[in-house]
Amino acid sequence: MLEYYKAVLGNVTFDTMLFRKELRKAMRELIADDRVRLRDWLKQCGYV
Repeated sequence: MLEYYKAVLGNVTFDTMLFRKELRKAMRELIADDRVRLRDWLKQCGYV
C-alpha cells in the first residue's frame, strides 16, 4: 500500500487540496511503520 500511496501523491501534486485529501487518507490507511516511511519520502521529495 505504501507504494500505491506514493504513486497517488506523486500524481496529485498539482492540486493542493487533492494532495492533502489523499495524504490524510494514506495516513489513516497505512500502518505505523509505513507512515514513517511515507513521511520520510515526502520530505526527501520536497513535498513537505
